[in-house]
Amino acid sequence: MLSLSIYDSNCCSGKEPLLKKSTDITNRLRKVRVFIGWLGLLIATPFFIWGLLGLLGLVPSMLQVFGISGIRIPASITIIGLLVAAIGFWDYD
Repeated sequence: MLSLSIYDSNCCSGKEPLLKKSTDITNRLRKVRVFIGWLGLLIATPFFIWGLLGLLGLVPSMLQVFGISGIRIPASITIIGLLVAAIGFWDYD
């Protein structure tokens, strides 16, 4: 008699599923998305803190370091980091 199962009969324990559950894949993707979100925040945080400390006069401001035309460099890096964080933390479930 032939019995069909999702378990592999050749495996040692006989209880290893041949097909992964969709929840395993979903959990793995969620962990990757959260990692990407934290990475985006990590990219944005130094420039954000530098901007606040520069406003308080504790460190040279970004305007003094980069100038008026160069301020778009740290601003764009901060915006990119925040966009990556928004994509990473987006919960579309």
